[in-house]
Amino acid sequence: MDEVIFLEVLEGDAVQARHRLEKLPVTVGRGYTNDVILDDPKISAEHLRVERREDGAVVLRDLGSVNGTFNVQPWARLAEMVLTPDARVALGDTVLRFRPRGFVVEDTVVNEAAAAPRERLFERPRAFALTLQALVAVAFISERVTQFQKTDWGDLLLGSVLPLGLTLLWAGGWSLASRIARRSFFFRVHATIGGMVLLGFALAPPLFALLSFSFSLGSGLGIVRTLLILGLVGWGLYWHLRYVTRWRGRRVVRGLVIASVGVLVLTNVSVLLGNEEFSEALEFPRSLLPPVLRVAPAHSVDSFFEDVTPLAEDVDALAKED
Repeated sequence: MDEVIFLEVLEGDAVQARHRLEKLPVTVGRGYTNDVILDDPKISAEHLRVERREDGAVVLRDLGSVNGTFNVQPWARLAEMVLTPDARVALGDTVLRFRPRGFVVEDTVVNEAAAAPRERLFERPRAFALTLQALVAVAFISERVTQFQKTDWGDLLLGSVLPLGLTLLWAGGWSLASRIARRSFFFRVHATIGGMVLLGFALAPPLFALLSFSFSLGSGLGIVRTLLILGLVGWGLYWHLRYVTRWRGRRVVRGLVIASVGVLVLTNVSVLLGNEEFSEALEFPRSLLPPVLRVAPAHSVDSFFEDVTPLAEDVDALAKED
């Protein structure tokens, strides 16, 4: 290795700190007498030393540490090791990597942000408050209109607060991941994103019911609804991942597309194999809307029988075959 060596303290695959080792020997440990001090309670006060042998090789020696020093690949306890470029050793809960001065770094990642980036809608503090308020209000209204008898204030309160609690719990999980990966929680942003997704879930059914009733739309609207829900989920996961990982936007999109296709294939295996599912459930609108909201004329009874005539012919043909 070159005379100048860089000691990197890793956290996962990310570099937590770098130390430039210009003169050897160098001692590493938890004590303040060392050249490189590591804050890990499982590391000894004087844990290891990096020095140059008489033959010119740079070696790492364990100084009789309590918990030992281990080579990462392959995993093995060591007392002495000749350092090679990209060598990794583990001591306590800390992983160290050694690299020479001539190590070639990857190409610079092109910044996708504009020179003067604009604050996104869900990053604004007001959006956080408005989203949570709207979520509680929509949940309250949805719960209230489904109570046809005497108002149950306990269920009403629980139904209003439950989406809020789920949003905060969801945001807490993503925030913890952001703290581990990016050293910042981004709790407000994650909560706003999660709240917007839940708002979409809550508003989509009545919106599509209104469109179906007003314009007399058929089953084709169900496909649009499914695509909208998938797009909403994809949007939420995309921005969650952007605040957790350091991946570029295109890489996140590719990952989400692959995951979505996989989920769709797994959930529709029976249909793809030609095994049609049979269900005794009847799909029909469960909400009564005033006729004034209808824009397109309703289908007549005669048109209904015209539409089902091919189906009746198919059923008769199957009956004759049996």
